[in-house]
Amino acid sequence: MATNSNFVVGRDPPLNHKDGTVVDEAASSTTLEHSQRLPRKKRLLGIIWDSFDKPPEERKFMAKIDWWILTYCCVAYFVKYLDQTNVSNAYVSGMKEDLNMTGNDLNLLLTFWNIGYIVGQLPSQIIITKVRPSIWLPSAELAWGFLVAGMAGAKDVKTLCVLRFFIGLLEATAYPGIMTLLGNWYTPRELGKRACIFQASSSAAQMFSGYLQAALYAGMDGRSGLKAWQWLFIFDCIIGVPVAIYGYWAIPDTPQSSKAVWLKEEDKKMAVSRMEHVGRAPMKKLTLPIWKRIFSTWPVYLFCSIFICHVLGIRIYSYFNLWLKDTKRWSVEEINLIPSAGYGLQICFTLSYAWISDAIQMRWPLIIVACIFSMIGTIILSLWPAGNIPAMMTGWLLTFVETGAGALIITWINEVLSYSAEHRAIVIGVVETAAFTFQAWVPLLIYDTGKAPHFPIGYEMATMFFGLEIVLTLVGLYLVKKYPMKPMAS
Repeated sequence: MATNSNFVVGRDPPLNHKDGTVVDEAASSTTLEHSQRLPRKKRLLGIIWDSFDKPPEERKFMAKIDWWILTYCCVAYFVKYLDQTNVSNAYVSGMKEDLNMTGNDLNLLLTFWNIGYIVGQLPSQIIITKVRPSIWLPSAELAWGFLVAGMAGAKDVKTLCVLRFFIGLLEATAYPGIMTLLGNWYTPRELGKRACIFQASSSAAQMFSGYLQAALYAGMDGRSGLKAWQWLFIFDCIIGVPVAIYGYWAIPDTPQSSKAVWLKEEDKKMAVSRMEHVGRAPMKKLTLPIWKRIFSTWPVYLFCSIFICHVLGIRIYSYFNLWLKDTKRWSVEEINLIPSAGYGLQICFTLSYAWISDAIQMRWPLIIVACIFSMIGTIILSLWPAGNIPAMMTGWLLTFVETGAGALIITWINEVLSYSAEHRAIVIGVVETAAFTFQAWVPLLIYDTGKAPHFPIGYEMATMFFGLEIVLTLVGLYLVKKYPMKPMAS
């Protein structure tokens, strides 16, 4: 829980909430006392944003880290996801015809990106236990930006595949690295909101990509001898490079090792104390016993299974624009714009998950709710009421709303493994690696773009993935209660 600056030393270690969220009783009671002294208006504001009901010095500290950390995290991930969405938008906006792409070529681009992403995940998470995130994350992003711009000059699918591999390799630093960074600075009452706001930036990027492609198609197609889809990738680089440079200053590393010029000494002391109060351990040396502990306990296997189902399930919504194109009802600009409604839903639902899960201090109920919404959508698409456009639109739009559950899953990992920063970093890396290993080949079998948009088994399989995610989430709840994770004996 959030605390004020009157920290208590030498008390018992924090306890675990029923879903694994770390709760510090003394800190909680101190915060509650302060909260009860506040006017009702401020207490209500504290529900809306968790720093409003904090003491002034902690409120000022929170505003500072929110500004620097969240601006970098959200804009950096916005640009990354803009690129991912731009590939699909470029495909339906002329790239397919210009590069003579056929059959499963679009999925091949995803596969090569996934291979790079898989190869890069765990090494990146190991690197940030040894190299400052403020050096590693922006440097990877800087190189990433120039490679994305190179896609504009690709002359064939082979060149695109090579570029997508290296882009995925560098992009692998972003999501797990940033989620680990957030877990180092925010308490359980605060983390869900920040993680979901970060996740929502990907939805904003996907929404923006459609408008960007439509605008470029109308105004930039043919400028300087480049097609509109080529300008998409150049635009990614134009945004990405300044963001990377900003990251060298914005990223504060960890509370115990931060050299950020925007943090004063008293800020660093408060950051360390806040994390101590919720049992969030600092980064230590990554040793062989830690590796053994990671792979001999249940969290890594349980969360890998949940996240694999999550990633494979939400893959379905990326084919919405292929269905729009297949109907032959809409223009190229409209095909790029209509999916923005789904991304808008993603943002609304993701932020709703954040506020509710932080308020109830549990992640699992919202993960299940998110899965149910998208399962309804995939069931509609499984029935394939092709002549009923409103029903088809409803089905497609509902597939978008489970995305925010991903941030809650990673938040849950941060909280279950609060006792060890190394466990958190490695497990998040392993979970991401496992999920995208499956995404590298499963879509080729069940979401064959050569047969899109009426996949023979794709919609039924997506329904199954969401159903499995619900079951595994309930298994996770049982394991947290029955076998809670505790610090290693020294």
